[in-house]
Amino acid sequence: MHITRTTCRRRRRGVSTIMGTLIFIGILFTAVVPMFLVMKQADNVYAEKLYEVRNQDDERTKENVFVSAYSADLETLTVRIENKGNVPVKIVRVWFNDECYDVSVPIVSNSAATPLPFIIDVEEDESVQVKVVTERGNVFYSISGPLLYTSDGWVTVSLGVCVVIYNPKGGQYQIDLYNNTDPLHLWNKTIYQSKNQEWQDVITSYPVDENGSYVVKVSEKKGSQWKELSASPIPVDITWPSGPPFIMVWISP
Repeated sequence: MHITRTTCRRRRRGVSTIMGTLIFIGILFTAVVPMFLVMKQADNVYAEKLYEVRNQDDERTKENVFVSAYSADLETLTVRIENKGNVPVKIVRVWFNDECYDVSVPIVSNSAATPLPFIIDVEEDESVQVKVVTERGNVFYSISGPLLYTSDGWVTVSLGVCVVIYNPKGGQYQIDLYNNTDPLHLWNKTIYQSKNQEWQDVITSYPVDENGSYVVKVSEKKGSQWKELSASPIPVDITWPSGPPFIMVWISP
């Protein structure tokens, strides 16, 4: 009888050990699996946020905005904003020195916008620096530089033409500027010529002395000869102060 009772206890002890192990494993899975799922979800959220940040940084570097400021009267300034980047932009602020105007001006790629003229409170002989801020945080200054307010109106540092050649495949270029304003004083000047093969976009500016009609001719070197691009010549009219003092010219081979 003693031997039988002892055998029965050992069986019960074995069953208790198995049940305890199963309970322990159940508790372990109950605690670990939710924690693993939470950690996995956190990793997914982090990866998603990291992708969004990298995408935003990439789009920010692709923004390319040209700003010009001008005025046809003594009280207001007009700001023309050109989006020459590969992504749409949204202008959220326009600055005139330390004075800020909140705006909401979306501009798709390869287009321009002109917000309503701004009434600027300035004193005589005070200069105004114009800049805009995009929704992505980029800041772009007016290509015409500071504007000086005088008793006779707004004065810019200089008038001129800025030529941008898109150059995705590389090439050598020559830019000529022709003055058609005064028939008695016509002139043309080579304002840019590549010395070697260029692989980046070509950007050059040239100041002129007065308002008037000008012509930009752009040629690409083929062999030993300069061949004018199909989009050239390009007429340019400078009508400051009723128009931008610096005219942007865009061309591609």
